[in-house]
Amino acid sequence: MAKIKQNALPQKMGDIYHYYVAIKLLVDNNSWNKCQIEQSGDIALFDQDDKQIYNIEVKHHESKNELKVYEEEFLKTLSNWFDIRNLFNENTKLILMTTSAISSGNPLEHWSKFDSNKKYKTIQENQTKNDETYYANINKYFHKINKNIDELKEILAKFDIQHSLHNILDIRNEIKKTSLLRLFGDSEEKKDKVIGELYALIGKGLESKDKWEIKKSEFDQKLKESTALIQDKILRTNNSVSTKKIDTNISSYKDKQFIKKLENIKFKEDVFQSAIDDYARTIIEVEERMNLSSSLEYDERLENYDDSLVELVNDTKTKFRYIRNLTDIEKSQDSYFKIMDSSKVPFMPEEFDDQTTFFQKGYLHLLADDEDEPRKIYWSLKPEDEI
Repeated sequence: MAKIKQNALPQKMGDIYHYYVAIKLLVDNNSWNKCQIEQSGDIALFDQDDKQIYNIEVKHHESKNELKVYEEEFLKTLSNWFDIRNLFNENTKLILMTTSAISSGNPLEHWSKFDSNKKYKTIQENQTKNDETYYANINKYFHKINKNIDELKEILAKFDIQHSLHNILDIRNEIKKTSLLRLFGDSEEKKDKVIGELYALIGKGLESKDKWEIKKSEFDQKLKESTALIQDKILRTNNSVSTKKIDTNISSYKDKQFIKKLENIKFKEDVFQSAIDDYARTIIEVEERMNLSSSLEYDERLENYDDSLVELVNDTKTKFRYIRNLTDIEKSQDSYFKIMDSSKVPFMPEEFDDQTTFFQKGYLHLLADDEDEPRKIYWSLKPEDEI
């Protein structure tokens, strides 16, 4: 009985590692639409058109292990991919993720930098032992698939190796560093709970069947439920982003685009200082929100936020353009203050209870400071500036 348990342990540890690698991939990668485990490889990610974008083999070893061309770990992976080559297209990435090492001088040392011809040659040159006989796995795997060289080279072109990967404890810590779990700050207990729920999602899915599949929409919903149950609401106020260690002296910002745009409508130092304070806090807060974001579509959310603020500015300026009995400078100043006092445009998910008074104002100045798109946001209603 003890021997059976001992023999089952490496397989169990391999499964645990496999699931953790899958979790890290799913929370770190935003380009997938569907994930399969044990369906057409250890982990396969598909795009919106149901094409495989990644097919990943995961190999875990309890002790130190060197990856060699002639060993089963390498050759069986290649053979398996060759057998299902009809599932791949020109953009599919095939990755062997392994805890095995590749030491200096190993023929596989620079494998992922090789083109398909060099990869093929590397295998050819390492087929035989010192006595010129073939390694057993070369006969078992490579010779079986080495009949259609052109198709084999197509697989080799997609084949990358990530070696010397972390052990189980380390991969858990890597998951904790992802933007999803940085949401919980220093709370190891909350991070462990989320990882446990995601692990259970995969583990239970494979408990009664050999294969597991999930859509990204389902996975995102599970993330939302998990984080909503575990996290406390995150509150942000002016006091939580200190500018004590940030240079907010007006002289340091005199050449910035956003200050020049304020000068253009005759504002003085009091408005400059307020804008600089908001701008400086917001630079810190943007990075913080990227770390805190529990949303996997953060980039899309940020792009939508940019567009919404540009629309807010343009709509407000349009209304002031038609006000009579004011000079162009007065219209520009009044519309600026109106924009700065506008209601908040939604940015983060509802569970992020945003109580800042500076972020939207500061972000408007960040957009106004864009050297590449200087006309994206500007405050002037003077006719010569609107051409």
